[in-house]
Amino acid sequence: MKVSEETTALYPDVIATGSLANAVQQALQKLGSALRVAEHDNGYNFVVYARVEEGSRFSQIYIAAQERLFLFDLWNKGIMLAQGKTPDLDEMVNAIDKWISAKIKIDVLTQKFRFVTAEAGASAHEEGNGVEYRWQSYLKEMSHPELVDLVRAASKRDQLRSLFPFTSLCNLCFSRCTGYPYSGDLPYIQPMEDGQFRVRDHSGRVLGKGSVEEAINITIANLPANCGPAIAGTASDLDVPFVCKTTDRPET
Repeated sequence: MKVSEETTALYPDVIATGSLANAVQQALQKLGSALRVAEHDNGYNFVVYARVEEGSRFSQIYIAAQERLFLFDLWNKGIMLAQGKTPDLDEMVNAIDKWISAKIKIDVLTQKFRFVTAEAGASAHEEGNGVEYRWQSYLKEMSHPELVDLVRAASKRDQLRSLFPFTSLCNLCFSRCTGYPYSGDLPYIQPMEDGQFRVRDHSGRVLGKGSVEEAINITIANLPANCGPAIAGTASDLDVPFVCKTTDRPET
């Protein structure tokens, strides 16, 4: 694969190893870490991308184009909890190793490595309060005005309050897990132009329509038995055959 002169000049250490994955692996070995860079055959340019994972934790690593900067994120149970950036490959690898191998909490990690920034709600998710944090966030600020009254009403119903809410293409959706990919076996609610709401099942079949309360009642009536509370994890941790089909990637 041809590499630009600018990339070669900014990342001579990476280019010398043949790929970012190799450079990260060598840095991990120098650190004495047992972590291994994941092998992926998914079309990524491995000069500019690498992934380190173990169990439910992983980090995706990229390089910046205009300056020497390693960019990375930190995930656990399907939730991105932090992001970081530094020009120092060894510093980055040390932070990733502490996150994945030592499993230290995000607030401790950000204190130790100042180039790591926690995402909003990271502590809530680590403490097992991700569902309530999301509901409170939506009640405080909802980017889709047409869903404001719906979210307020849904939050008062225990059957829905125990599930993880998310929006997708202006739809209000619910998941049995807090991490992405979300479960997609639950009904979701669509706003209509006349101010009413349409409820669909995971396959898109219309279950009914009506006012805010009517839509919520239809949704609750079509929930699978014992579908809550939402677990900390992803759809792969649940015995469900579907993931969200309403869009490639849900909004947050």
